[in-house]
Amino acid sequence: MPTVVAYGTEKQAYFDLFMESCHRFGIEPVILGWGEKWAGSGEKLMAICNYVKELPADEIIISVDPFDVIFLSGTREIEAKFRRMRIPFLCGALKLTSFNARVYDHEFNRTPWATPQNPTGYNYLNAGTWISTAGYATRLLKGLLDAGQLAPDDIDQEILTAIYVEERNMVDIDWKCEIFYNLLFRNFITRKPDLSDLRFDHGRIRNGATGSVPSVLHASGNVFIKEVALLLGYESSLTVPEDDMRCYIKKAGFHAGKVVKYAIIQRGRLAWA
Repeated sequence: MPTVVAYGTEKQAYFDLFMESCHRFGIEPVILGWGEKWAGSGEKLMAICNYVKELPADEIIISVDPFDVIFLSGTREIEAKFRRMRIPFLCGALKLTSFNARVYDHEFNRTPWATPQNPTGYNYLNAGTWISTAGYATRLLKGLLDAGQLAPDDIDQEILTAIYVEERNMVDIDWKCEIFYNLLFRNFITRKPDLSDLRFDHGRIRNGATGSVPSVLHASGNVFIKEVALLLGYESSLTVPEDDMRCYIKKAGFHAGKVVKYAIIQRGRLAWA
């Protein structure tokens, strides 16, 4: 059976909803980092590497964020889909507007090359969900560590995006949304989910743009997912995010600060050119 790993230091957002979705499909997630001080998403990758290196090399590893993920199927379905794809390391994919795509590239694509384009429009890597085998994940992450390319305060999305853009045979994205679907909000104020590509049917979702039936829903960027959770048959008591505003402000501040910092660095480079 595949192993589900989730890194989180404290309870927040939709953790209870995540756990209930796991219970619904008989999944017992391995929670890493609980009770520790948050150091960064680089630390998350390091902790996952240390855990999965002890597992059988061929065992499937499903890495998810435990605060904004809902499982839509059991792990056997996920494993069957992944093995058919013959991709060694698969991340979730984002479909972004032209403005958000420019922001994403500005923030996460540190390579000199453009982000690859896919037929479905789901072109951008999201590191909140990924799947691999324990052996490949260990080699990939340990290789980054040994090369000095992974530190605790590094950003996993930036690291994996660089590999995806430069070496797509090593890391790819689920641009058909067969396993992972990343739900975004319509605007920064209401944070209501953008459901334009989704159809709901008996506890599952269908992506109308790709025709796929995803197995994992990831509500990226502090999307309010009450409407989605109710349509999937969950109790309303599970749809109230815990400590929501603090988490949202913290995440929004992080991204804004990162963009500003990068802009300052770029301006400095141009001044010296």
